[in-house]
Amino acid sequence: MDQDTINAHIEAFLKSLQELKVSEKTIQYIRSHRKLTQVKSKDTLILPGEICKHIYVVLVGGFVCRYVHPKSGEAKTINFYLDDLHPVMACLDSYFTQTPTNCELKAIADSVVIAMPKSHVDVLREEDNLFEKYYYGIVSMAMREENELKTKLIAYSSKEKYAFILEEMPSVIQRVPSKYIAEFCGISPEWLSKLKKQG
Repeated sequence: MDQDTINAHIEAFLKSLQELKVSEKTIQYIRSHRKLTQVKSKDTLILPGEICKHIYVVLVGGFVCRYVHPKSGEAKTINFYLDDLHPVMACLDSYFTQTPTNCELKAIADSVVIAMPKSHVDVLREEDNLFEKYYYGIVSMAMREENELKTKLIAYSSKEKYAFILEEMPSVIQRVPSKYIAEFCGISPEWLSKLKKQG
C-alpha cells in the first residue's frame, strides 16, 4: 500500500480525535509517537502467550481474534476487527492485566494499524480529560461488544449466530474468509455455505 494512502488514513483518524475536542497537544503526541505496523494477510500480530502491550487502531484491512485452547491448541474465532467495524482492538484478556493472552490477532487481509503503547495511552489519559473520555468510551464499547459476542457464542444456535452476523455485521460476511465465520458459528465451512444459500 502506498504511503499517501496510509497517511490519508492516519489523518482521518487524527481528525476524528480533533472532532471529539481532544487537545492539540495530544494529537501532536500521537502524531509524533505513533508506530505504524503493516501486517500481511494471514500473518499474526499477537500470538498466544504474548502480553498485549498496545492498543491497535485498524486503519486498513482487518483481523480476527481467535481463542487458542492452551492444551489442545484448537483455535476458535471470537471477534472481528475491521477498518469499518470495531477498528480499535486489543487482546482484552491481556491488555488490562499485562499477563499472557490466550488469544491471537490474525490478519484477514493486508492490513495497516497504529500501535499505541499502553504506557503512552496511560500518560495521555492523565494529561487530557477528553482523551480519557474517548479512551473509556472505546474501551467500554469494546468490552460490551466482546461480551455480546461471547453471549451469542454460548447461547445462540449456529443458524442464529450466522443470522446475527448477517444483520449486525454485514461487512464481516463480505470481507472475512468463510473459515473464520464458520469457526465463530461453530460449523464447518460446508455448512456455512449452505446457510448462505438459504439466506
